[in-house]
Amino acid sequence: MGENRPDGHRRGGLWQVWAALVTGLALCAMAACFAVGQMAPAPLAALPTAPPSPAQTAGVDLVDLNTAGLEQLDALPGIGPVRAQAILDYRAEHGPFRYPEQLLDVPGIGEGILEGLLDLVWTGEGSAP
Repeated sequence: MGENRPDGHRRGGLWQVWAALVTGLALCAMAACFAVGQMAPAPLAALPTAPPSPAQTAGVDLVDLNTAGLEQLDALPGIGPVRAQAILDYRAEHGPFRYPEQLLDVPGIGEGILEGLLDLVWTGEGSAP
């Protein structure tokens, strides 16, 4: 390593100081990257979707959540008469749906049911299917 000087200190240790400095900076950079990664927002579970275009729904009649009656809602997969009535009750109490993902606010409708409905329903907002 370095030679000893008469006062007992080592000589030639500049590379050791440099190596310690570089190591410390690298560790600080890694810690900062880790901290930033921990603060990143979690992905949103369900974002509002735009109404599908006519090309996306060729041959499929979408059910408008804001105008559909009990029979139309009942015919949707996973809904049935009880959930259909819950949708009507929710709509009457809270007003029209702005996007299909609001169905998650209706009692008895979870993400599994919603996934099966997203390609079959719309809210009448935007361009007509």
